[in-house]
Amino acid sequence: MSTRTARPSKKHTYSSTSSDSDISTSSSSTRISMDAVHPVAYVEVLRCMRCAKSTELTSTDDAATNGMIQVGTGIYYCSRCAKIVGYA
Repeated sequence: MSTRTARPSKKHTYSSTSSDSDISTSSSSTRISMDAVHPVAYVEVLRCMRCAKSTELTSTDDAATNGMIQVGTGIYYCSRCAKIVGYA
């Protein structure tokens, strides 16, 4: 029988000291850990499945404005290849 130790909480507390006496809030406050914060945008690399041309864009950008046409989930043609194949 093994004894399991409890994992520490991800919340951190900040206690005020005598140098913080000018702060009018309570003596301790709770901060959320940076582990819980997710990035707003991330970089994606789109690659044409026919000619392998690639382009980088953020998750907030539109693929069509960067010359890539989405054919399926995670599958793209560049605008040149899309015209050749008949997608555009």
